Amino acid sequence: MRTIKVLMSEITIEKYISAVIFIGLFILPFISTIYGVQTFGKFMTYALLALGLDLLWGSAGLMNLGFAVFFGLGSYIFGISMAIQKGLPAFMKLAGIQSLPWFYTPLQYPGIAFLLSILIPIIMAVLLGYFIFKSKIKGVFFSIITLAFVSLFELFIINHQAYTGGVSGVNGIPNGLMMIHLFGSKISVVMWYYIAFFVLLGIYLTCLWLNHSRFGKVIHSIRDNEERTQFLGYNPANFKIVIFAISAGIAGLAGMLFVPFSSFVSIENSGVTFSTTIIVWLAVGGRGNLTGAIVGAFLISILQNVLSGYFGEMWQVVLGVMLLFIVTWLPKGIVGSLIEWQDLRRMKKTSDISVSPKFIKTN
Repeated sequence: MRTIKVLMSEITIEKYISAVIFIGLFILPFISTIYGVQTFGKFMTYALLALGLDLLWGSAGLMNLGFAVFFGLGSYIFGISMAIQKGLPAFMKLAGIQSLPWFYTPLQYPGIAFLLSILIPIIMAVLLGYFIFKSKIKGVFFSIITLAFVSLFELFIINHQAYTGGVSGVNGIPNGLMMIHLFGSKISVVMWYYIAFFVLLGIYLTCLWLNHSRFGKVIHSIRDNEERTQFLGYNPANFKIVIFAISAGIAGLAGMLFVPFSSFVSIENSGVTFSTTIIVWLAVGGRGNLTGAIVGAFLISILQNVLSGYFGEMWQVVLGVMLLFIVTWLPKGIVGSLIEWQDLRRMKKTSDISVSPKFIKTN
């Protein structure tokens, strides 16, 4: 029977990092202000979004430059649902709309809005994925199509201001949240924080399981050598559509959870710029190991908050220099580089043991 020391030595460093992060997030409401809870709750939804992209880009090798679309769909659906709980929202009244449009009727029920926040992104991903992957489009062409898709989504939101709030966004959300009850009690910021926490933990564990399942191994095989995987009898297009849909569902869920923390929904969290930011999270944290996605999302979000307070309008330049340094010196990302360092250290230790005198046979 292996000792605890041996078992602990086999655990990779990213698991320790994840454990520290989740423990810290769990105890944060006990030691922080409401503002801190709300801020880190928002960061948790970003981490959840990053997990969705890491599943798509890190595991399947599909770089989606328009991933924020699915986050935006989830946030707009749930945000509008909250905004119409006490009648027409302000942006509809300003546009001269007298009654709630028929296609928003289901959103009057928060439970249905919750489900649609996940289902609509999944349906969109299946339809888009079917068109792309059945046509055997891949590589940079896949990235270009997703970039065009997010650009069209931005234009749709802006051009239909009467129904989406346009560039002004969707407000009036806090009033809607006051009408939602869970287990007979009104939902507070702390309660929503722990809902987001357990969702993040559950999705993280699910992604770990998925990566180590037979489905995950096929996805990794498609990423590494699609032609050989197809030769073995698998249909890469079907697997890509499924992983695309799963990642979109996670992004939609993240967008829905984001709404109560921000109390506002706008195109800023749904367009090209935000899609690029998600890519940066994974580049900094390291893709393909899940923990890197979480670390990147938290690190960049925290730096944005801190630097904007110290450097004003110059914070983006300072952040850009820091990111350039990280990407240059740590090409596999922070967590990816730590994993590589641990692997090299273990290989060296194994090599030292193998040449140790007590392992050398004597005549």
